[in-house]
Amino acid sequence: MFFADRMLGKLARKLRLLGFDTAYASDMDEEAILEFCKETNRVLITRDRDLLKKAVERGIRCYYVSSDDWREQLMELSKKIDLKNSKRMSRCSLCNAELVRAGGEEIRAKVPLYVQQTQTEFYSCPVCGRVYWAGSHVEHAESLFRRLGL
Repeated sequence: MFFADRMLGKLARKLRLLGFDTAYASDMDEEAILEFCKETNRVLITRDRDLLKKAVERGIRCYYVSSDDWREQLMELSKKIDLKNSKRMSRCSLCNAELVRAGGEEIRAKVPLYVQQTQTEFYSCPVCGRVYWAGSHVEHAESLFRRLGL
């Protein structure tokens, strides 16, 4: 379980696509982040050296990423932890909840007719209601992850 600091929103979304439970809140102050990580036993991922120092002093596990590019950030993290063996596309990229299989009326109301006719599996987020399916966006993400060696 991770917590990505306010400078790492794109990284948080990509970690979620890779299947990792990754909390993110752009409006949390440092003290709240540290408390949340301590209480929930989350690993802090940060670009902020001061926040990193405070986390280490409090015994919070953390990783520092130096790049400001999310692709390079993923590569930096992959040298520290295994990002390959995860349950990809199993979390909502927006709110981090685990996706559940969906169908019926829920799909008809939220998914274009063409997609309903061409796809057979749908998943929805039980928190925000967003619906997911294995369209071209999934192929693009998987291709990118493969190019990055993930």
